Amino acid sequence: MVRRSDDVIIVGAGPAGATLAYELAKRGIGVLLLEKEKLPRHKCCAGGLTSKAVKLLGFDISEVVEDVVYEISITFDLRNPYLRQHGQPLIYTVMRDVFDHFLVKKAQQRGAVLVDGQNVRRIQMSGDWVEVSTADSILRSRLVVGADGAYSVVTRDLGMGRSMEYGAAIGSEIVVPEEELARWKSRAQMELGCIPGGYAWVFPKRDHLSIGVACPASKAKHLNRLHQEFLNSLGTSDYTISRSSSHFIPTCTKGRLVWHDKVLLLGDAAGLADPLTGEGIHNAILSAQLAVPVIENSLAHANAKLEDYQEAVEEKIMSELRIARVLSKFFIRFPHLAFGMLSRSDETWRAGCGLMSGELKYADMKGTAGGFKGIVDRLFRT
Repeated sequence: MVRRSDDVIIVGAGPAGATLAYELAKRGIGVLLLEKEKLPRHKCCAGGLTSKAVKLLGFDISEVVEDVVYEISITFDLRNPYLRQHGQPLIYTVMRDVFDHFLVKKAQQRGAVLVDGQNVRRIQMSGDWVEVSTADSILRSRLVVGADGAYSVVTRDLGMGRSMEYGAAIGSEIVVPEEELARWKSRAQMELGCIPGGYAWVFPKRDHLSIGVACPASKAKHLNRLHQEFLNSLGTSDYTISRSSSHFIPTCTKGRLVWHDKVLLLGDAAGLADPLTGEGIHNAILSAQLAVPVIENSLAHANAKLEDYQEAVEEKIMSELRIARVLSKFFIRFPHLAFGMLSRSDETWRAGCGLMSGELKYADMKGTAGGFKGIVDRLFRT
């Protein structure tokens, strides 16, 4: 058994873990980043980064951007398309294997140590240390951070997996002719009617299209068939599917704890995906950045407590998720009204653009609309 000690061990090298490793290493903190797969590794994800997520990073990611979306075609039951445009980027599309590896390399350049191909088997407290056991070693640190996604080992071992709801998604990478790819340049599609309780999407990539469907896990019984029907509706059934996979989208409910003793949870491991849109990367990055000052303080002062991270997440993220959850219930029940608002209401479209750019928060929308009652009134007036 190999035993080594570090200030912080981060389990999971996705956007949350890599961002935290980068920020901590930049501050001279000893960081060990563990990843169960060999990098770069495939990650099932639509690969759409909202512009607000990119702004959070604070450095140029152009070398890993596949396309930049300025237009969104909105349809309902695959009919009546409305093309909406915005003068600034709304979404940057990426391949998650490339993007995640890019972030990890940024962290390594700052001094973080990566050990990939290491499957974490157990997390346990041991006096002043936290021990992380892998197949061939025992590692210990003063703090451990779980950034290992929807199937988090850290969450499981510490009994922190309660108060969670899940969405289900299926995504495919479709190789299409160049003329078809050109038609989708800088344009995405959002379909609101054909997936009960959910939505479907098309994102343009450099040499293919990313096409998928998502809905609450409780409604996912026929999601495979609906995914195929959506592919057929786009005329892509004769094209090559280079890759297809599914995943869960975790979102926390009331009372969710994101810390325990000497352990913090980030991103999907903490259930911080947006319950309305399914977006997880923005809150993954944000949660990592919120954790940085708490970890710094904890390492510097023996009596410092990690619950300050809980308070920061409650204020900056969970307050937004609560509003998004209420809105998602309206949209699930009345998707045709949601379509009407997005496609025909300039005010709603501008609000949606503001959410994607980070210029607006859900709380701002709720306030300007006169609360949830105001939002519901607008739904039924559309």
